[in-house]
Amino acid sequence: MKRFQIRNFCSIRRGLFILFFTILFLLRLYKLGSHDFWYDEIFTISYAKYPWSNWNAPFYWIFLHFWIKLFGISEFSLRFPSLIFSFLSVILIFFLGRNLFNKRVGICAALIMGVSPFHLWYAQEARDYSMLLFFGLLSSLLFYKALRKGENRQWLLFILVSFLGIYTNYFYIFLFFTQFLYLVFLKKLRLKFKEVIVFLIIALSFSFYLPRFLSKFYYVWEGFWISEPQWNSLAITLENFILGYNGFPLLYFLSNMLTGLFFISVLAGVYKKKELRQNFAFCLFLFFVPISTAFVFSKVFFSVYLDRGLIIFSPYFYLILSLGIGFCKKPVRNLGLCVLIPLLFISDYRYFNNKIYPPLIHHRGAYIKKPIRPIAEFLKDNIGQEDILAFTNESIIPSLQFYTKGEFRFFYYFFDPGFPDGSWQRPIRESGNYLTFNRINNLKFKRLWVISSDWARDGRLDDNSQSVKTWLDTNFRLEFIKEFDGLWIFRYVRDNS
Repeated sequence: MKRFQIRNFCSIRRGLFILFFTILFLLRLYKLGSHDFWYDEIFTISYAKYPWSNWNAPFYWIFLHFWIKLFGISEFSLRFPSLIFSFLSVILIFFLGRNLFNKRVGICAALIMGVSPFHLWYAQEARDYSMLLFFGLLSSLLFYKALRKGENRQWLLFILVSFLGIYTNYFYIFLFFTQFLYLVFLKKLRLKFKEVIVFLIIALSFSFYLPRFLSKFYYVWEGFWISEPQWNSLAITLENFILGYNGFPLLYFLSNMLTGLFFISVLAGVYKKKELRQNFAFCLFLFFVPISTAFVFSKVFFSVYLDRGLIIFSPYFYLILSLGIGFCKKPVRNLGLCVLIPLLFISDYRYFNNKIYPPLIHHRGAYIKKPIRPIAEFLKDNIGQEDILAFTNESIIPSLQFYTKGEFRFFYYFFDPGFPDGSWQRPIRESGNYLTFNRINNLKFKRLWVISSDWARDGRLDDNSQSVKTWLDTNFRLEFIKEFDGLWIFRYVRDNS
């Protein structure tokens, strides 16, 4: 009878465990293909067709090249690999947490990462960040096991996974560098020959792609759109790791309070339990060192500080928080979880309903995906041969070209010269399809169609779009306005009165 009860209890626990991960999988599946492709995803399609034709790390594009041959190009099929790698990462963080600490920490970390809208965002985007996250977690798990057991098999697998990681995304270099620093720190310069050879092999394997990496390196060095991080950028990164781009001030404030509480708890707990110090240091090192390195590098040289690239270091943050939750006294722990879980689900609700926190500093390089198909069909039906098409935000141009199958070959990116220099390090020159106020009067057209957007979904045009519209309202006659869920079409004619 007792044996039967134990077996029944184990079956229930196993069932709950499977249900837990099934829910996290379904959360990633929900509305996966419901949004049209946005700017970056259009380039994903282009890179996947010709994976060796660009200077980005190539493995994701090679993988997607063959994926497209099997499953074609659709919003669902192209994003599905990101879902898989994100879900596998949730499973991996459980195993890493269990190996480092215990099963409870692994479950808690998997819950935070599995429900975080930050990870849902990139689980549902056709980009390489979920694959980067997966290889980063897998390499750290293998690295930890190799350090403990010293088996050649673990080191060989670590080499293979690190090779794939570096060739997936250049942000992996920060992790690789940190892992080596941790090895040096742990061994106090008394490294074994085998360990040195392992890291040397990985470094040399990347040398084959070094020319292309350096090409992109110098391009970004000359000036790129990523703005230099400020000190509050570090706090924003932690806020995004938990609540993504979809919170609002009160939610972010509460998440910061909880982060502080759990971090104090983990410091106090590790101080008392000396046997956990080394594994805690492992997590702290892999979280703090690479983010600090990216921050300092961006301040001293040129900016590469972008939260979506730093996603590879978020799991160690979740493990630290989960360990801190475990160290809290039961009433405090229960209260903390009763606050944290609703915060996550409120942010998830906002994510699935296309709500984003408006300040651009909170979501650099990330925008709500807009409904491009309806606007593409409308334009094909209404633009005449003597009309011209202009945009006040270039992010919509590749998507519109994709959904119109390149029908509009002649278009303009319309901007106020006062804004690009303030937000871009590389100045935009007045040439080609770039349209500024002093060029428009030289163009012949019957009607001018201008497409603008509120990229943060707060009901207001972005600064450049509003400036352009103000100037156009003054110098031309506005005769038509139509909105497509945050995208506006304005039609102007010359005011001959």
